[in-house]
Amino acid sequence: TLICGPHRRSEYSGAVLPKIEIERRLSLDLEDPESLVITPLLDGKAFDADSVDLRLGRHFLLPRTLHKPFFCPDSRSQSNLHTEVFIPFGRYLVVPAHQTVLGATMEFIKLPHDVCGEILTKSSVARSFVLIETAPWVHPDYRGCLTLEIANVSNTPVLLYPGRLIGQLILLLLARLLGVRDQMPATGLPASFDTSGTGDEKKMPDAEPPQRLGATYF
Repeated sequence: TLICGPHRRSEYSGAVLPKIEIERRLSLDLEDPESLVITPLLDGKAFDADSVDLRLGRHFLLPRTLHKPFFCPDSRSQSNLHTEVFIPFGRYLVVPAHQTVLGATMEFIKLPHDVCGEILTKSSVARSFVLIETAPWVHPDYRGCLTLEIANVSNTPVLLYPGRLIGQLILLLLARLLGVRDQMPATGLPASFDTSGTGDEKKMPDAEPPQRLGATYF
């Protein structure tokens, strides 16, 4: 378990992280509480001034035709709701008109304790009437590939190629840090953090071990 280390003053508090701050956090050691992981990053072109481009992975969940005329979201029926499909690079998945499938990003994401994010459909994808983010918010301390609810809202089938650019990840620094910036004790920790081993310690949760790409969304 990691004790939250000294908070580094940042001019980006409460704002969208720019490219220079994203790259700084990506370069930090994994043990650093501010470290960010996005892997694999295939080239430097993945970065815009205020976001990171993400690619479509190779694992998908397709909806099954149910025997009943309704779906009850309980533990028994949930396991029978999808069929898992693997699409290798160079092949494609056909999504019929007005149908939705579940996919995942090719990139594995690890957010630090003080950063949240939002996944948005790339405009080039949206112009083909494909949407990917019915649940776009990514919480601090998230570990895994991002789930994509890929909906074809057009009147024609759409081909999905693994590896293609699919979304943009926007990262934001939590605004709650603004309230403790001016209350730093001599140790550099906010007064609300206790590292003496007594009292109510606020600790970062144990980091989950990275799972294989494409297997963290179902």
